[in-house]
Amino acid sequence: MHSSRVRVRRTSTVVALGLIAALGPVAAADAQEEAGRGLPGFTKDKAAWQLEYEKRFTDVVDAGTAGELSRAMSSYTGLVGTSGAARRVAYSVDKLRSWGLHPQVSSYGVYASVPKSIEVTMTEPTRRELSVKESPHPWHEGFENVVVGYNAYSPPGDVTGELVYANYGLPEDYEKLEELGVDVKDKIVIVRYGQSFRGVKSKVAEEHGARGVIIYSDPEDDGYVQGKVYPDGPWRPANSIQRGSIQYIFNYPGDPLTPGGPATPGTPRIDPSEADNLPRVPTTPISYGQAKYLLRALAGPKAPEEWQGGLKFDYHVGPGPSEANLDLDIDYRQLPVHNVITTIPGTEHPEQKVVVGGHLDSWTYGAADNNSGWISVLGIARGLGALLEDGWRPDRTIVLAGWDGEEYGLFGSTEWVEQLEAELGRGAVAYVNMDGTGGKNFSTSAVPALDDLITAVTKAVEDPDHGTVYGNWTQGDAEPEVGRLGSGSDYTPFLDHVGIPSTDVGFSTDGGEYHSAYDDTYQMEHFLDPGYLHHTAASEVSGLLALRLANADTLPLVYSDYAAQVRGYLTDLDELQRERYGERKVDLGDAQRAARKWQRAAKALEDAASAATSASRGDRPSEAEFAGINRALMAQERDLTQRVGLPQRPWYKHMIYAPGLYTGYAVQFLPALETAIEDGDFVTAREYRDLLVDSLRRAARDAGR
Repeated sequence: MHSSRVRVRRTSTVVALGLIAALGPVAAADAQEEAGRGLPGFTKDKAAWQLEYEKRFTDVVDAGTAGELSRAMSSYTGLVGTSGAARRVAYSVDKLRSWGLHPQVSSYGVYASVPKSIEVTMTEPTRRELSVKESPHPWHEGFENVVVGYNAYSPPGDVTGELVYANYGLPEDYEKLEELGVDVKDKIVIVRYGQSFRGVKSKVAEEHGARGVIIYSDPEDDGYVQGKVYPDGPWRPANSIQRGSIQYIFNYPGDPLTPGGPATPGTPRIDPSEADNLPRVPTTPISYGQAKYLLRALAGPKAPEEWQGGLKFDYHVGPGPSEANLDLDIDYRQLPVHNVITTIPGTEHPEQKVVVGGHLDSWTYGAADNNSGWISVLGIARGLGALLEDGWRPDRTIVLAGWDGEEYGLFGSTEWVEQLEAELGRGAVAYVNMDGTGGKNFSTSAVPALDDLITAVTKAVEDPDHGTVYGNWTQGDAEPEVGRLGSGSDYTPFLDHVGIPSTDVGFSTDGGEYHSAYDDTYQMEHFLDPGYLHHTAASEVSGLLALRLANADTLPLVYSDYAAQVRGYLTDLDELQRERYGERKVDLGDAQRAARKWQRAAKALEDAASAATSASRGDRPSEAEFAGINRALMAQERDLTQRVGLPQRPWYKHMIYAPGLYTGYAVQFLPALETAIEDGDFVTAREYRDLLVDSLRRAARDAGR
């Protein structure tokens, strides 16, 4: 345990700058420039101390440990509720303890599906039993534990019907089928993965009266059309199946029977028939190697050109004469969910928490999804363990979380947040998520308040291919793009339910391993992240984000830029109204004025924070004044939520960002307003305009302290 490490302490700027030189030429130059002008949110002497221990932290994080962890945890499957998931939890706890940390396991019981038998049969014009599982390669251990291809939360069923091909299975695809004179009622719809979350595909099929749904991965999207397939390349081979949940997480994630409350003993549970995040149509996935038999036998109108995939024949939409039977024997029961929670208490503000997390469950072996992200969290844990051994302590509490059950419906994170909602609402500073770090290309999504901090940190972390992670991110572009958060990973309950500033940080390599039996260490070490160098870079990026948020004198959150973006969203909604209705049906003037007032107030708050940290030691504000600035900054994201929640889905509280009902994981801006305006429901639109105005005014008031 690095017992010879020099004790970390606050030192002079001169000493700290001397340590920066060891960062490497590009990252050192960026860090030295940063130290010279001061870290945003830090006083000058505190910045020197911060940069010193950032250097010591990154010295500990290494690719060798990442590879060791990956090979250990990806040698077996980790599906929620199985012995493999429990084994992964136990392994992680042992590792954390070996680094001097004190993990705890928080457990829940969640209502979920378990496949007993999945059969897909082509019944017409010829009979063919279709394979529902991949074939193993010599390096696959315990392949019998790889779950068959199935969609979690599909209802069981034994249904037979003519097939209709519906492209990606989105509302506009069904509109096109109507134009072609094709009705899907009582048919089995076959759709391809992509363009939206798979649960949306099941929902839209349900709305149109389909009897069942088959989802396949088309080679045009992630198979041989893109390049060499596994094991010769990273793309999806013909027998590979994308598993995945179809829970309607756009209504609410987590345990279907305890919406808004933790799945713990004593929490009332609703009847499954009342759970509106449960699909109603039997749905199951197959590979494109099996789908070709069904698709090639379809007659009816020729599919539109843009519906043509990568299989080497003309696609038709049907119905028939291709016919299929889905015999899905799926059980429902309470499954155990075990989170691994490691808390490093803060010394100055222990009630304020910075949470970093990644899920530790996986559909199969999970080398990429998401052992890579969890390994990057463990890399942070190892680095912080070394600092703790040297006597360092954070000012604010840092929580490192390994979430279980993410793949089925964001179980672990949602239940934990619901259980600690009041505490997190008072004290959570931010949440940093890592869902996929095993790749060569950096990307991130966040609330706008975190954009500047993310940019600064990526300039301070080395990248093996591009000098810095910032260089990886831009790759020649003038401005990097920070995406906005919808849903689909564990930041969802933090941002959308409680209003905690959140970001999702990761690396990826284009490929077709997603949710298949071939998401393994062979894929990782040959194609995705050979050498595990980007696993390490991800640990450093997210680790520095956590460290700066945990130790800043004033939190480095920028809400004036956030307000400017909200003003842009409102302008876009006005344009939508003019395009659709020829006039503004809903007056957004009050919202624009409230957003402008918030922008001015937020800028004044940021100026006050900058002045406080820039003042010479004798002229600095009191601790109470620093605390007031931070309370105002922490209130901003909470102010953007409303207790009533979004129309028809009250679990989602955030007025600015949420997943759309049909966008899947993708974000929808001003979701209640936009949906109501698009639907012509102007009563609801005006109601939520007023709620938005209330949020913006509260944010402006709190920014004014």
